[in-house]
Amino acid sequence: MMAQQKAMEVTGNNIANVNTPGYSRQSLVFESNPVVLNNGLQLGQGVKVAEVVQAFDRFTTQSIQQRTSALSEFESKKSMLDFLQAILNEGDGSGLTQSLEEFWNAWEDLSNNPGGLLERSILLKKATTLSERFRFLYSQFIQMKNEMSSNLNMGLQELNKLTEKVASLNGKIVAAEAGETKANDLRDQRNNLIEKISQFADITTLEMDNGSVMVMTASGVSLVDGIQSFSLVQAGEEIHWNEIPTDIRDRLSGGKIGAWLDLRDEILPQYMGNLDELAGTLIYQVNQLHFNGYTLDGSTGKTFFVPNSGDDYVAGIPAVSFSGAAGAIALSSDVKGNPQNIAASSAAGGLGNNENALAILGLQDQVADIRKWTYERGSAPSSQVQSLTPDEYYTIFVGDMGLLGEEINQGLDFEESLINQLNEVRDSISGVNLNEEMVNLTKYQHAFEAASKLIAISDAMMQYLMEIR
Repeated sequence: MMAQQKAMEVTGNNIANVNTPGYSRQSLVFESNPVVLNNGLQLGQGVKVAEVVQAFDRFTTQSIQQRTSALSEFESKKSMLDFLQAILNEGDGSGLTQSLEEFWNAWEDLSNNPGGLLERSILLKKATTLSERFRFLYSQFIQMKNEMSSNLNMGLQELNKLTEKVASLNGKIVAAEAGETKANDLRDQRNNLIEKISQFADITTLEMDNGSVMVMTASGVSLVDGIQSFSLVQAGEEIHWNEIPTDIRDRLSGGKIGAWLDLRDEILPQYMGNLDELAGTLIYQVNQLHFNGYTLDGSTGKTFFVPNSGDDYVAGIPAVSFSGAAGAIALSSDVKGNPQNIAASSAAGGLGNNENALAILGLQDQVADIRKWTYERGSAPSSQVQSLTPDEYYTIFVGDMGLLGEEINQGLDFEESLINQLNEVRDSISGVNLNEEMVNLTKYQHAFEAASKLIAISDAMMQYLMEIR
């Protein structure tokens, strides 16, 4: 009776947790009691509960944890890439491509009427709009980098809380299982926490003989070892392990943390570096021609944009680095508010001369050597010189972002599909099936009633014998 009653309790617990996330179905293992010898006969002593076991598949669970890490990484990257593509705003024709086109068109209009103050004023307006567009994009990249650092800080704090809880549960499980009884509910809680940890980083787990679990990153950084957890803390842009001042960013991958690090330290710096390269090249090329041109009053040596730090227009040598150019591009004080100082002419006193305006307009289709930057965590940034027009360079810039977005979307779809399949496998093994539980409940109920009837009959027989006596 006691064994069947315990079986009904376990079944009732399964039914009660049918909607509990991460709950693994439990079942009893019955075992016959040792037989006894009575007058040469071996008589059975009924049944006992050997243990309560979980319907749990470790391989499937670990696969879900790994795929959860990949899914979280793609989700985090997708949200940021969607935002980046939105601020580029190339879809409705109001992005930087349009601003560049209007800038070149304004130079063409000026070349058709080099002495016209209206055309000069329109050119300054279009150049101002172009500069503002560069600075807006650059400021958004800076803001996103700062947001990634903020996300990292909060994510690491949450990760540390989760690892502390896993370490605490390790201690409880070891204590509970010291008597060779599985702490199934505590194990479910720990698995749920580990799955949450996998949302933050790519991890591996190793269960020890005493029931505790070690949690490490894929590169071997220990997060939990027995009842001890190790914290990850952000210090500036570095991440330190267990308060040791050594940067371990290169050893963290996958999950939200891996995505935020990739965005902050690789993807965004690369886009910023390439945007700087475009803006800096544009500043140098326009200024170089403008510096050697002549204004309406015949003066020369004036710049159109605020020069890059290090540009030498006399020697014709650009700055070694264009870092920050996209965030600083603006009209120079020579021409700002002074349209007559635009150097459209190639000769002094040539009021109708449009050769310099045509030369600057020709930059739109002029191939130049422009560096394309690549950033990888743990390595110094590198660049590759490409011979392109400014418009071609920016087209590739936008195209690269689109390709990355497409790659992330494909990865996200794949991981979602794979996790759904793995969850179905896990549910088929560990999930609670109400129909099966109701059948089991009825089976244990009948067994309990039969045992009760047996006891009642035995009691009646004993009473009868007592009466004979």
